[in-house]
Amino acid sequence: MGRTHRAAPPAGGSTTAQQSTSPKPVAATATAGIRLTTLDGRYRIVERIAAGGMGEVFLAHDTVLDREVAIKVLHRSLAGDPGFIERFRREARAAAGINHANIVAVYDWGAVDGIYFMVMEHIRGQSLREILNAHGKLAPVQTAEVLDQVLSALGHAHRQGIVHRDIKPENIMITPDGVAKVADFGLARAYAEGRQTSTGTVTGTVQYLAPEQIRGEPADPRTDLYSLGIVSFELLTGRLPYTGETAMAIAYKHLSNRVPKPSTLVPGVPKGVDGFVASATERDRELRPESAEEMRRDLSREAKLLPVAPALATLVDDTPIVLPEASDPERAETVTIPRADPDPQAPKRRWLRQLLGALLMAAVLVGGGYAVWEFLIPHYHDVPQLLGSPMKQARNELIGLGYVVVEDDGAFSAQVDQGAVLRIDPAAGTRLEEGQTVTLVPSLGPPPIPVPDVTGRSQAIAERKLTQAGFAIGKVTSEFSERVRDGDVVSQQPNKKEAPRGSDIDLVISKGPPPRPIPAVVGQSEAAAVAALQAEGFEVQIEERFSETATRDTVMGQTPEGGIERAYGSAVTLTVSKGPERFEVASYIGMSEAEAVAAIEQDGLVARVERVPGSVDDRVRGQEPKPGTTVRAGQSITIFVA
Repeated sequence: MGRTHRAAPPAGGSTTAQQSTSPKPVAATATAGIRLTTLDGRYRIVERIAAGGMGEVFLAHDTVLDREVAIKVLHRSLAGDPGFIERFRREARAAAGINHANIVAVYDWGAVDGIYFMVMEHIRGQSLREILNAHGKLAPVQTAEVLDQVLSALGHAHRQGIVHRDIKPENIMITPDGVAKVADFGLARAYAEGRQTSTGTVTGTVQYLAPEQIRGEPADPRTDLYSLGIVSFELLTGRLPYTGETAMAIAYKHLSNRVPKPSTLVPGVPKGVDGFVASATERDRELRPESAEEMRRDLSREAKLLPVAPALATLVDDTPIVLPEASDPERAETVTIPRADPDPQAPKRRWLRQLLGALLMAAVLVGGGYAVWEFLIPHYHDVPQLLGSPMKQARNELIGLGYVVVEDDGAFSAQVDQGAVLRIDPAAGTRLEEGQTVTLVPSLGPPPIPVPDVTGRSQAIAERKLTQAGFAIGKVTSEFSERVRDGDVVSQQPNKKEAPRGSDIDLVISKGPPPRPIPAVVGQSEAAAVAALQAEGFEVQIEERFSETATRDTVMGQTPEGGIERAYGSAVTLTVSKGPERFEVASYIGMSEAEAVAAIEQDGLVARVERVPGSVDDRVRGQEPKPGTTVRAGQSITIFVA
């Protein structure tokens, strides 16, 4: 790791390998007693570029592979601690196995003449600390760009059982291309555990420590998420959420306070980003996102809504060069503090215990015994049998035993329910020391099989095809559809091409087109009325009637009336005028008067009777109009009776 022509000032905490503005011979530079020209016969030292709590960082040339590298050399004080060296070897080996675009690569590690070192990728760029010092704060979208890359790195490391434990701006480098790289994986754990085991204290960068770290509890992936939440607050606002005169004062704020909303300091920060920071910095780790992947998904939803800003790479170009001799008052130092007592009443109880002189010796013995048990005696547990248990329950049980829990991506299983534990590594019954990593593999449920597409099929056929394919029929609902006929399938859910065998498939059945108002067609011609009704999907029935007032082929009435809603395809009856009725009048001559009147009225005419003087038998002797004459319904017919 490192960067060209910009050197971080010597300060506490883990450091980022960087290159100075003017190389100078290392032989002329000595820090903590280290004077180097070559290392391991392979690495030619170019210059000393940084120093921190664990050692010094040198820019070197790898003469074997002909490339620039950054070498971190541990302080002599640490190299003399056998316990730390063993942890350093273990963590360096694990860090060397990490290969990710957003993680500073570890190439080599070893020891030569009592000098322990780690060879890392040389990064040409700047740390987030330098960018913050130069620009004050980042735009929300620039912050999201950094966090997305860091979460990708953390997710990869966590899946391999590695927790960083010291996420802070100093350990995040930004290349000139805008690529974020996380440094010092493994070293933070080795250093912190060494201090904690030897002194009963907590070591780390107090401004970014998670509450569980301050209480001395085992760290897990969510510990890194808390620290990154603090970093996100600092990137958005340009300041830390907690400050104090002492490290202990800051530590207790982590235990008792909530991180403020960034928008209270920078009004332009969206509410969704406030919620993202609040979720990551929950004091109870159970309330934080369960993994870096979940936190990254939360971030991606908010990032889509953020206003545009200059690309992250432009901040690297715009940041002024920092000389090696310059000091950095804002740099977060690694410090050692007493382990915090989570009980706020503890100080009062300790004061009361001091008054009980008669019990003082017993208290000392009990406290000493607890310290021996807690710090000197390794704690082992058998990995419990958790196969088939819900993932959250299994995770909580393992964390309660002091293990670091890592979740794998999961696998399909027809025997284990989705979301339950499918496999556990190491296997149940394995005896492990607290702090070791246990990997849980969740079940993704039965393997997916092809789902038949039954849209457009009748309900009966659709249900038969789905059950034959191995699925169950879920919820069946109905809705109106303009394009799918009544009784056929409009849609199915889930509508994926594959789904787990035996899973429910919901169906939506068409009720046909929705009801619609009947057009009002009274007064229109028969042809126009029929066309208007059929265009709306109604069936038309015609009844014809004679009319003295309505023009022939004109609609005189409709049933149902216009404006009333009816289902698609319903029948509408139209009454159409035939105009006035006309026909040839019959002959009523020879009929009796009564017979003739009845016949005339039956024919739809009006009878008028004229009696001729000298009538003999009241028979009709004549009529007007004469038989065969065309008449109109309702017209008068005069009969002459004699």
